[in-house]
Amino acid sequence: MSPSILQPLVSGETFACDETADLPGVHGVPVARVGVSPALLLQLALRRLRGAAVPQAVFSRAGELFAEAELAGEPADEYRRRVVAATGLPHRVVSDGLRSVRDGLARLEESNARQLPAPAARVRWVPRGRTLGIVTPSNHVDPHLTWARALSLGLGVIVRPGTRDPFTPFRLAAALLAAGLPPQCLSVLPGAHELGERLLAATELGIVYGGPAAVSRWADHPRVLTRGPGRSAVLLDRPLSPDVVDALARSVAADAGVRCTNTSVIRTSGDPAEVADVLAARLDAAPNLPADHPDAVLPTVSAEQAERLRHTVAGLEQAGLRRHSADAGPVPLPDGSYAARPVVLSTSDPRHPSLGTELPFPFAVVTRWSAADGLEPFGPTLALSVLSDDPGLPPAALAEPRIRRVVVGGAAPWTSGPELPHDGSLTGFLLEPKAFLPDKEPTG
Repeated sequence: MSPSILQPLVSGETFACDETADLPGVHGVPVARVGVSPALLLQLALRRLRGAAVPQAVFSRAGELFAEAELAGEPADEYRRRVVAATGLPHRVVSDGLRSVRDGLARLEESNARQLPAPAARVRWVPRGRTLGIVTPSNHVDPHLTWARALSLGLGVIVRPGTRDPFTPFRLAAALLAAGLPPQCLSVLPGAHELGERLLAATELGIVYGGPAAVSRWADHPRVLTRGPGRSAVLLDRPLSPDVVDALARSVAADAGVRCTNTSVIRTSGDPAEVADVLAARLDAAPNLPADHPDAVLPTVSAEQAERLRHTVAGLEQAGLRRHSADAGPVPLPDGSYAARPVVLSTSDPRHPSLGTELPFPFAVVTRWSAADGLEPFGPTLALSVLSDDPGLPPAALAEPRIRRVVVGGAAPWTSGPELPHDGSLTGFLLEPKAFLPDKEPTG
């Protein structure tokens, strides 16, 4: 795989940067050279940026191209190979993401309509701003639907790609432009952390993905939407039947455990050590395979990342958490990458300060819960899976402001649909209602 070259895209025009940076894969070999956008290029992109009314047919066609076509000289299979090599996401996760984005683009118009109140004759929903800056993640393909939705609502968008996956926003931009998106609606500017800060400060609306440090800077900014760690959890108040174990394993490890809706905390009315033993035994069966293998289910990381993750797990054990998994961190693979093995820990202290730790692979901490604790220990939580026969728990969880999504039984916490908000309503963030009183209203 020869390294590709990705240069900034401003309103349909590619700019060659003097400064470029190698993007190494998890196996240590460069998979791309990426142009580092200077601040002046951001100013040019802002001057050219214009939103437009874009028909749904453009997004439907772009979804088909994104999933299947050769774009900018790169076939879909080559795109997949580069994303897998750069991020360590298993091949099947990237392939599923391609299809998910394709389907999401085909339903943008429906999704927008179903996330707004019923139409009112004298109310119009309009963008809260004309421009959106977004700092995108590298942990999955799906979040890129976020900025496509902004385009569909008439905003002009500037994307600063995640450092490990600049490939997805460039491919999606190429698909949208090929499908008929007006070029002035979109720019893609790879660059350093400082560029993302400048972008969010310069646009009228902003969205930032990242860890606690990345999002804390903007957490209280009313015009910036933060998408940080999910701290998704399970409330387990049932015996460990095979169905329950299946649901726990799936919530922790599906999609390689990289989603913000993957479970990282399990609070149980049973014995935390017993739950952790059973779950660890199930997850320990995952095979060690390079990410490009069709049967790979675990993410892979670089040697440097592997060392950091092992150090983190060791620190959690030193802090009093008990490890139940066979491995204490990533293990080496023949291609030079490291398989991020599942780690399950437990503690009898439901208020242990390490609860809420999130790691980019199948990882969970099991601790105690009792009915007397209520739901207070679960906030803030993006997705709470309730495995209990108590009919009062799901509605109580739904009423808890710090719990953003409630899943009952063994349903997947990341289930999506046109009408389903993720972490609040994205459409509600991008749009606002305004009164519109025409001179002559219809009668009858």
